Amino acid sequence: MSERTGRVETAAESADSAAIAFESLPSFWSLLARGLTRRCPWCGDRKAYFSGWFRREKTCQFCRHGWRRGDHAFELGATTANIILTFLTILVALLVAVIVTWPDVPTTGLIVIIGGLAIAGPALWYPVSFTLWQSVDLFMRRPDADELAGRGDADL
Repeated sequence: MSERTGRVETAAESADSAAIAFESLPSFWSLLARGLTRRCPWCGDRKAYFSGWFRREKTCQFCRHGWRRGDHAFELGATTANIILTFLTILVALLVAVIVTWPDVPTTGLIVIIGGLAIAGPALWYPVSFTLWQSVDLFMRRPDADELAGRGDADL
């Protein structure tokens, strides 16, 4: 993996230059940890593909690898990851609330809290679902030599 140079690139330089080349990717668990912490699965950079919570860029802001990897249906996987993360959040909140308040479970309050999680969950998990799915995708469809060399396509 390339080390960071510490050099600040201008927007024109970063737009014109190719993606950083990698010899190999980290293990499955490292990829998964990067995805769950909203880091780029390729290089581990914190900003990854997002310049804001909902503003997604075509490539990682550091390594310039694209998130699409030539797949038209990438968003479907990221949306599925978002749904799974939201449902897991609801399930954990429900289990904790029932265990803590047993035997007098406040049903009305629980419905309000779980309903709020159901509405806010997808927005809260939005950027994480993209980096998580990118990590899973990189593990399932290992990059070829061209992608590792930084010659993959981010545009379809």
